[in-house]
Parts: sequence; structure tokens; C-alpha cells
Amino acid sequence: MYHPAKVIEIFSTGKDIKSADTSIQVTLEMWDDNILTFQINSKLGKIAKEGDIVIVDYGMKSIKEPVPKHDIVKVLKGKKGEKMWKKYQDFLRKNKPSAKTSTPVISRPPVQYIG
Repeated sequence: MYHPAKVIEIFSTGKDIKSADTSIQVTLEMWDDNILTFQINSKLGKIAKEGDIVIVDYGMKSIKEPVPKHDIVKVLKGKKGEKMWKKYQDFLRKNKPSAKTSTPVISRPPVQYIG
């Protein structure tokens, strides 16, 4: 399973960032409105820019370790990335419940414990 995300900021090394290693992290706005920071390999980290769309691998690491990989595997530039981002955002807006149509919360009286 793969998820598209938009690059918000890239953190590598520089005068404002002190690091224990040379790894690069990227803060992403995920297509479903989450904001997460993942590590990106140095080859893609040098290519990715703020505003680019990336594809994140959410496949499981292994059966023994059932957690998502969270590997950034592709950087989509220009119209290709914009098209994918728009498609996912349209889907999210269409399927997100609005405040007007959400079901009201039913208030229930407290249950008394008999013991």
C-alpha cells in the first residue's frame, strides 16, 4: 500500500540544524490531513523540494514485524504530482463527513452500579 504526501519541509544538515549523522528527514502533509516526519534516503532527499508530492510505502516490514515501512520511494514533480494530489484531495473532501450531516450524539443517563 502506498500513500501520497506533500513535502512541507526538508531537514538535512546546515547552519540551523545540528545532527548526529547525515540522514535526511522530511515533514509531510499526508493526503488524509495527517502531518508526519519520515526519513528519506539521501538520493531522493537531494531531489525532493518543498511542495513536491512523494509516494510513501506503507507496506508491512515483515510478518514478524507488522509495522508499516514508511519509506519514501518516489518524488513526483510538476503536473504528475499535482494531478495525484488533486485526485486524493477530491476523494477526501467528497468522503469526509461534514458538520451539518453528522449524526447527533445521543446523551444517555449515567448507569448506576449495583454491587
